[in-house]
Amino acid sequence: MQLGSFADIVTALTAVGALIAAILGARHAARLLDMEGKRDAAAAAREMQSQASTVFAWVASRIGDDATTFGAVVANSSEQAIYDVEVRVTDAYGKERRPIVLTVLPPGAYYLGESNEAYGWEFASRLRSFDDEIRPVTKSKKRRIVGMTFRDSSNLLWAREADGLLTQRS
Repeated sequence: MQLGSFADIVTALTAVGALIAAILGARHAARLLDMEGKRDAAAAAREMQSQASTVFAWVASRIGDDATTFGAVVANSSEQAIYDVEVRVTDAYGKERRPIVLTVLPPGAYYLGESNEAYGWEFASRLRSFDDEIRPVTKSKKRRIVGMTFRDSSNLLWAREADGLLTQRS
C-alpha cells in the first residue's frame, strides 16, 4: 500500500466525517431555530394579550344597612383605558338583562348597580367609593356574567366568555 493512497483515504474519511457533522449541526440548528421561533411567537401573543388579560367582570352584591342590591363589577387592572365595553349579565331568574355598555373604562374597578331605569344600570362608580360592602356573587348559577367584549388600547377587539376564556376577535 502506498503512502499517498493511505493519505487520500484518511483525507476522504475526514471529509465524509466533516460532511456528516455539518449535516447534523444544520439539523440541530434548524430545530433550535424552530424552538426559538415558537418561543418568540408565544412571547408576542403574551405581549399582545397583556392588557386584555387584566380585564374582568363579575356579578356582585352590595350589602347595605337596609337592603342588599345586586350589580356587576367591571375591572380594568391595566395602566391604560379600554374602549367599547359590553358586559352581558343575567338576573336572578337566569334571564339576560340589558347589557352594560361603556364607551371607555379607565383603569380601576367599578361597580354598576342594577336599575329599572332606561339603561338598566346605574352609573359606574369606583369600588372604593362605597361605604357598603360589595361582595362577589360566587355560588349563583342564575346571576352571572355570560360574556364581555372590549377594545384594548392597541385597538384589538377581545371577548371574554362565561367560562373566563379570553379570545381575540377580528
